[in-house]
Amino acid sequence: MFLAGSYILGTINRFAIPGRKTNMAVKRRKTAEVRRHDIIEAAMEIIRHEGVSKLTTRSLSNAVGIAQPTLFLHFGNKSHVLIALVDTILEQLQKEMAGLGLVELTPLERLKTVIRAHLNFIQKQPGIPRLLFSEELQSGDPLFRDRMNEMVMFFLNFIAGLIGAAQERGEIRPDIVPQQNACILIAAVQGLAFRWILSDNRFDLAEQADAVITTLIDGWAPRVPAVAAADPQSQETSRPPFIR
Repeated sequence: MFLAGSYILGTINRFAIPGRKTNMAVKRRKTAEVRRHDIIEAAMEIIRHEGVSKLTTRSLSNAVGIAQPTLFLHFGNKSHVLIALVDTILEQLQKEMAGLGLVELTPLERLKTVIRAHLNFIQKQPGIPRLLFSEELQSGDPLFRDRMNEMVMFFLNFIAGLIGAAQERGEIRPDIVPQQNACILIAAVQGLAFRWILSDNRFDLAEQADAVITTLIDGWAPRVPAVAAADPQSQETSRPPFIR
């Protein structure tokens, strides 16, 4: 038995590559799920620093450290990568919204909290506005455009729902159209994000949330009823004396 074991060990040592351990430990390949995650993360970094136009299968495979044929095993082309990227952003956004503790807040406070959190989310993911304002979205793959539209519509409907809930509670005027004003609110957020990109991230995007809230959301508050005009006699008695 001892001789047999020595023979096996000697055979292993004889075929072992010099300089490597003989414990037969083999570097495990990453699972398909982990590899896809690495590819998506690398794609976001390329978009963040260089823009969508610089995202190619070659640049992506180089960033991940794999051959292009390996990349194609996970994603057929660039559009498939972008679609997966949008799905990842939407998943992260949904998790972000779920972790805000909105149930404990009034609808109006939920709305304000979501806007603050959304701008903070964009600031942590600078590639998102670059993706949103990219040429690929205008003239690229229709599947990518449709998926991006689904993400925008998810957030728009979410905001519109909060506006409607705030109206039911009397926190927002009934003449405010939820869907229409949700579009205006999102446009304001996107405008800030675009200016942030043009400034090369020179200001704190999340700090601009209160400006949006003050300008738009606070302007939707119920109007204070006009005080009924006092009768002339009371006005006469309340008038300050004339100084000659």
